[in-house]
This record gives sequence, C-alpha cells and structure tokens, in this order.
Amino acid sequence: MSVHTIRLAGPWQLESATDAVRTRLPIECPRGASVRAARRFGRPGRLDAGECVWLVIEGLSGEVEVWLNEESLEVVDGASRLRVDITDEMVADNWLSVRWNGDGSGGLAGPVWLECVSE
Repeated sequence: MSVHTIRLAGPWQLESATDAVRTRLPIECPRGASVRAARRFGRPGRLDAGECVWLVIEGLSGEVEVWLNEESLEVVDGASRLRVDITDEMVADNWLSVRWNGDGSGGLAGPVWLECVSE
C-alpha cells in the first residue's frame, strides 16, 4: 500500500456574524458563537484506478459540522477526529468547511490533510 499526503494547513477563511479574516490553524470558536472556517483545495491530479482520497481532520472540538462542497460529512458526536473517503465527492475545485453552532466553545487544532491511498 502506498500513501501520499497533502496538507491543508491554510490559509483558512474564518467567518463569523461580524467578521471575516484569513487565518491558519489552530482555530478557536468562542462559547456561543456561530463560526465557519473554510478552505479551498484542488482535486489531486493523478489518481490511478483503485486509488482513494481520504480527508483526515484532527483536533476537532465543540458542536461541529464538516461540509465538503456543501454536502455534509458525518462527524460522530464528541469525536476529535474525522477520517472519510471523499474520492467520489471531489470536483476540480473543492470547498471544505467546518462550522460551529452551539452554546459551547469549540475549535480545530489540526492538522488537516488528504491521504491519497493506492493498494
């Protein structure tokens, strides 16, 4: 098995009800705030037959939703890590967004990366 890693460190666009700024990880979401962190990335150029692309996000906290191209990705409640096969959901220009809505604080400590895996 071969694995190629592509880091999605930044910059991230951080949007709240009152502000929008470019930032890097880690990202903190204050208690009770509604915050969205978004980042674009391109589809890896050379995917061989049978090669899969996994999105991996570490350091999630709070009441969080993860979206790829406006499609929700399932995050297990309370999980600090997400690893999901996104091979079939990717397009040429992708938008990854992490959204916090809730009474508690949250954040994204990272790292975030793509794993291109061939067997």
